[in-house]
Amino acid sequence: MKQAVVCCAAVLLIVLALAGCAASSTQGPMAWLDEPLDGAALPLEPTEIMAHASDADGVASLEFYVNGVLLVRSPAAGGMLADATVGWNPSAPGVYTITARATDNQGNVGPEATAVVTVGELEGSPTPLPTARPTEEIVTQETPSPRPPSSPGPTGTPRQPTPRPTSAPPTATPRLPTATPRPPTPTPQPPARRPEIAYFQADPGTINAGGCSTLSWGVDYAAAVYLDGEGVGDHDTRQVCPATTTTYTLHATSGGGDDQDTATVTVIQAPTPTPIEDNTPPSISDISFSETEISTTIGCTAPPDTTVISARVWDESGVWAVIATLQLSGSPAGTVVMTQSAPDVYEAELGPFLDAGNLDITIMAQDYHANTAQEVRTVIVKNVCVM
Repeated sequence: MKQAVVCCAAVLLIVLALAGCAASSTQGPMAWLDEPLDGAALPLEPTEIMAHASDADGVASLEFYVNGVLLVRSPAAGGMLADATVGWNPSAPGVYTITARATDNQGNVGPEATAVVTVGELEGSPTPLPTARPTEEIVTQETPSPRPPSSPGPTGTPRQPTPRPTSAPPTATPRLPTATPRPPTPTPQPPARRPEIAYFQADPGTINAGGCSTLSWGVDYAAAVYLDGEGVGDHDTRQVCPATTTTYTLHATSGGGDDQDTATVTVIQAPTPTPIEDNTPPSISDISFSETEISTTIGCTAPPDTTVISARVWDESGVWAVIATLQLSGSPAGTVVMTQSAPDVYEAELGPFLDAGNLDITIMAQDYHANTAQEVRTVIVKNVCVM
């Protein structure tokens, strides 16, 4: 039965939505109560209230009332069609008025849909007394005994007969008034309780940037609970990982009112490193050669000589590279990268060389802030086998 009602309501909503697509209206959404229907008799137990609404401007929320008191406000997705189902637990037998209405995305409130229902067994109406009928009182007439013939009087005149008693007419018994039945008196419903947020906390309350915290809460007597506008359970937890210090809001509502609380997660940002201003170039010292004079082997069968250059290079921000540039007798003779052989010590092997002359060596060092320093040294290359 419930499925059939919902299907028929959905078809009706689609027709109404298509008819209203031509233009937006300032009239609020139309609302329908699907369950319970008007005049329904419900048992005294928890039940569901179902409603739907339609509006060309989109349905923003549905509100449910019982005897004029707000039961719950249910947010909608904002589409042209919306439906909602809420739970209701009547506290006592009686006659209740259930109302639903909707609000569109423009803030227009639509007309109300109402159903009057009876919950539980009501006290019976007083049984009218039977109508009393008039009772006739029957008076029995006494049959006169036969009299002897009258004797003539002394004068011989016949005696007149004695008059007989006349029976009284029947007396009608008065009619009792008919009792008028009284309508049943509805049992007053106790007012709905205001929701209470027992606790709402963040653990931990302070985190480092990139960390997470757990929100936990407990709410009593609430029809609906929202965390920053999102529907949640009345006793639940949620993990959050904010990038900056954030305050979260928990809102609870019912027919008896609202309650609200906040919890803040403080985020400690990592300190921004202060840039180091470095304008000092590296220092180059302790330059040495394994051989200060090396020989070529032009015209000789022996292999040519080499030399190892070594230098101490240091910089407070760090040494990025050390390079040795070579010139032999004023002509470029290559570039060699010096490698680190010990803390702050850089070395490279130079040679062999086929030509003789003065070998000028430029040692250039650069730090991580592009500061450079250089030193120049010279060794002699000899021809020892020239004929």
